Amino acid sequence: MDNWRRIDIDALETDNHLSKEDLIPDLPPVSNEEIVSLSKQCRSALSLGQFLQALTLALDTPPYVSDEKTKELHAETVFEVLCSIRNNHNTNDLSNFVKQLDSNQQDTLVKYLYKNMSTSYGAKQGGLLLHWFEKTVEVTGLGPIVRFMADRRTV
Repeated sequence: MDNWRRIDIDALETDNHLSKEDLIPDLPPVSNEEIVSLSKQCRSALSLGQFLQALTLALDTPPYVSDEKTKELHAETVFEVLCSIRNNHNTNDLSNFVKQLDSNQQDTLVKYLYKNMSTSYGAKQGGLLLHWFEKTVEVTGLGPIVRFMADRRTV
C-alpha cells in the first residue's frame, strides 16, 4: 500500500464500463407512424386554438428510443407548436404556458429548446427560442437545465 497514489480510481467507477446498449433507456420504442399521427393531432389542436393542449401533447410523448428521422420530425412538431403559441400570444403569456406544465413536461421543453437551437430553422428563429428559454428558466429555475445535461435520454 506504499504506492497508493498510483491507484486508478476511475477504473473502479461502474459508469466507466457501460456499453452503448447500457446507455439506451429502458423505454418502449416509438415508431415514425406514431409521431406522424401525433404531429397531425398537434396541428389539429393548434387550428382549433387549443395551444396548451397541443404543447402538452407534444411534450408528453418524446421519442427517446427511436431513429433520428423520427426524433427530427418530433422536434419540428414541437418547434411548430412553440412558434404558433408565440405568434398568437404576447411574450409575457409564455410564462403562463410554462407554469401549466408539470415538471417532466418542463424538462422535455428545455430538451427541445436546446435541440431546436442547434438546427438551421431554429437558428433562423433564435429570438423565439430564447424567449421560450427565458420564460422557462424564469418559472422553473435552473433545475431543468441541470437535468438536461445529466439525462441520458436524448430527444
